[in-house]
Amino acid sequence: MSAPSNFTVFPPRTATPLPLVFDSPHSGFELPADFAHQVTLDELKTGWDAFVDELWQPATQLGAWLLAAKASRMYIDLNRAPNDLDPALLAEPWPESLQPSRYSERGMGLIRRFALPGRPLYAAPLSVAAVQQRIRDYYQPYHRQLRTLLQDLHHRYGSVWHIDCHSMKSRGNAMNIDADTARPDIVLGDADGSSCDPDFTDCIQHSFQRLGYSVAVNHPYKGGHCVRAYGKPAQHFHSVQIEINRQLYMDEATFRKNHLFNGFQADLHQVSASIAEFIQAKLAKSDFALPS
Repeated sequence: MSAPSNFTVFPPRTATPLPLVFDSPHSGFELPADFAHQVTLDELKTGWDAFVDELWQPATQLGAWLLAAKASRMYIDLNRAPNDLDPALLAEPWPESLQPSRYSERGMGLIRRFALPGRPLYAAPLSVAAVQQRIRDYYQPYHRQLRTLLQDLHHRYGSVWHIDCHSMKSRGNAMNIDADTARPDIVLGDADGSSCDPDFTDCIQHSFQRLGYSVAVNHPYKGGHCVRAYGKPAQHFHSVQIEINRQLYMDEATFRKNHLFNGFQADLHQVSASIAEFIQAKLAKSDFALPS
């Protein structure tokens, strides 16, 4: 399988593109043929950021780029560091040093150990070669594309803004730090202010709040690998993670869109417009400018 088929790039649909990239690493649900899981399809879907790429796609009408993965994050999680791997998942020692994070400790690392609490994904450990293949064919191409988009836009405009798009269960489960707690409508993660200038986070927060949504910042999600790897505000790379409460647009039991979907998508378009205006104002004050 050719690597580019494992993700989709939606380019800007406007004559004046912006240095703005949305990426959705968990909205795909393709299950590769070698994915020998032992759980049900519905259990796999619980980790699916269903329709998140579709929700944000109208942002391309405002000049943004959108990158969306195709494979299920249960197969490989693109929002984890490549060495965030639980050694207990492996049939033999990994050839390089590993740095399993708290996500791996809870069964949600680069390769997930559990689909849900107490529900192991695999009946037997995975070979090193099988995991390396997932990294080579799925993880590396996605991050190569994301990195290229961000670097090219930064070179052209002097700054780039990146939004890592996710959805979250309306209540945490036993694998989450907020187990059995009702969640707000929106959670923004900027790694405690280290992945972007605070005015970018403020812009997004206020945009949602003006529309009546409840917003939390850095709890229970501070931002995963994507914002931490690419957010370098001192160098004018600004990254924020956005988590959307699934009950705002879908039925969590059936994994289908609900009657709120279209209205919520329209609200996200308004949020995207506010972000676009924010970026245009920033560029107007810099030595770089949008093409006339």
